[in-house]
Amino acid sequence: MQDTQNTPNTRVLVIDDSEVELKLYFNSLTKQFDVSFTGSANEAWDMINRAPLPDCIILDITLPNEDAQQLCERLKENLFTQDIPIIFMSSLSGPTIKSQAFALGGSDFMTKPPMITELVARIQRHVAVYRKTKKLESLIFIDPLTHLPNKAKFQEVLKNEWARCARYWHHMTLLLIEFDDMFSAKSVHGQSSYDVVTSQVADLLSTVGSRPGDLLASMGNSVFALLLPDCSHAGGLQKAKKIKHMFNPNSDEQSMPYTLQCTISLGVAAPAGEGSAMQLYELVENLLFESHQHGRGKIYEASSIIGVNAAMSASTSDNQE
Repeated sequence: MQDTQNTPNTRVLVIDDSEVELKLYFNSLTKQFDVSFTGSANEAWDMINRAPLPDCIILDITLPNEDAQQLCERLKENLFTQDIPIIFMSSLSGPTIKSQAFALGGSDFMTKPPMITELVARIQRHVAVYRKTKKLESLIFIDPLTHLPNKAKFQEVLKNEWARCARYWHHMTLLLIEFDDMFSAKSVHGQSSYDVVTSQVADLLSTVGSRPGDLLASMGNSVFALLLPDCSHAGGLQKAKKIKHMFNPNSDEQSMPYTLQCTISLGVAAPAGEGSAMQLYELVENLLFESHQHGRGKIYEASSIIGVNAAMSASTSDNQE
């Protein structure tokens, strides 16, 4: 395993409502790690969503109002944060509090006040395992050309995000983006040019899905997927128009070596206790097929809400931006 000792980019988030404890952590851990501090679970969640993600979380399990439990539930249901190791701290040491810590998904448990040398060693061990797991996962789920999540990873995230949005009755938007002239570049200019253009397209698209939780994935065959959790129809449509404008050959932002006309399909779902993630994906995939029949370079948007309106219809936006 990689040694994390004295690694400045090892990020540790400490959540404790005791100023005395926070001072202890500050005086001892900042020499070893890049440490952030907060006394509130809600503030901690905001910090986590501002990225970069911490490599390890130290959490006081006795935060008031079940805040620690609610924070852990949020962390464990989010694919981007569910594997971050959590070291629980408590002034209590009985079997009940320990079993509660591990039931919440904790990786470790220590009593207060901790021996700092032992705490540092445990942080290093958990971070080493966490990073090794992430490295192995990247070999399986990352597209080597674009360095984006591949189709398998996307489908896993889509399923989990659908369940989360359905649970909290949130909106979710899915975009499929197809670049029609990518294979023309390949046939005319060769494989190496095709690879360069594909990589540049991925880099440009990455600037659009920039919120924490947004997922841009490479689906193969010059198709990209952009998943926007907690995003309304209007927000998704705005994203689609921005992408369309970016790849407009008449746009000042167009910086690609070849002119690419992009077909963008936009699907919107507001989960209503019915339907499934696969229904959403199939809906948007049908919109992509619709674009092949009725004209490229347009935005095709779904008008139905999965779980409310079973009929899947599409309307076309001809706005060329």
